Amino acid sequence: MTHAYNKLQIEDLKEVVRRELVAAAGKPSQQLKFIDAVKRLGVAYHFEKEIEAALRHIYDNHHHIDDKYNDLYDVSLRFRLLRQQGFNISCGMHNQ
Repeated sequence: MTHAYNKLQIEDLKEVVRRELVAAAGKPSQQLKFIDAVKRLGVAYHFEKEIEAALRHIYDNHHHIDDKYNDLYDVSLRFRLLRQQGFNISCGMHNQ
């Protein structure tokens, strides 16, 4: 395998991840879990714009998310990821 082939393969894989982030847009819980996995793998720096846009959308629409269908893990994951991204979110937002 050549260096050029490896770079092409990496770019293809990055595009797959970008598509997955966009595909999960209608499912905030799934999207948050995917973002968390990307961050834990240490490759989030490749997708900073996409992660910022996804979390911005979740933050802007958090009042439309029905917490009664989310378990404690989903609620705490949303809280943690939004806070880590710098969004001003209070711990009481989930009680509204």
